[in-house]
Amino acid sequence: MSYEEVVPSSIRSALEKLSQIPTYGERSAGRFLYNFLKLSPEDKKALVETLLEVVNLIRPCKECGIYTDKEVCAICSNPKRSRKFICVVEESQDAFAIERLERFTGVYHVLGGRIAPLEGISPQDLSIDKLMERIERYNPKEVILATNPNIEGEATANYIAKLIKKNFPTVKVTRVSYGLQFGSFLEFADELSLEKSIENRKPL
Repeated sequence: MSYEEVVPSSIRSALEKLSQIPTYGERSAGRFLYNFLKLSPEDKKALVETLLEVVNLIRPCKECGIYTDKEVCAICSNPKRSRKFICVVEESQDAFAIERLERFTGVYHVLGGRIAPLEGISPQDLSIDKLMERIERYNPKEVILATNPNIEGEATANYIAKLIKKNFPTVKVTRVSYGLQFGSFLEFADELSLEKSIENRKPL
């Protein structure tokens, strides 16, 4: 018998859709789906309802790009958050990881990825123009580049640093330090390493 005859079409379709998620391959998709199927009917229903809620409510903040359930996120709408410090991250989850520390009092800017020519991702695909517009509007004291400590993250940080220095020479540009292992991701870093990498940031 063929694979198509044995595996229900709904499972094959779900695996195909899950495999389209970035960083998910067939094995990751299979692990998720088959573990999901082991849940009780009540838990399956609750998870599906939660995911539908995410689909219907979550969107990028129109100001910084962080995922939120409002037009403007809780950080950007908070008058106590200083516009004098902008922390630039690749994705929302990176900002959320920094927020767990409860130390940073500035605002964020989510790029929506990183420069990766081999994957067809260029600077034009990221929210860099919006960052420049926010820098002009806020006139910050410092822009902290907290892209991930890997080749793509470094290339992205260097590209943005050059742009800022060219267009806003009075703005200080810093990079999170290598307290984080090269090739790692901010969202998975332990809190102590992440805190030290931000505290010990270096000028670019």
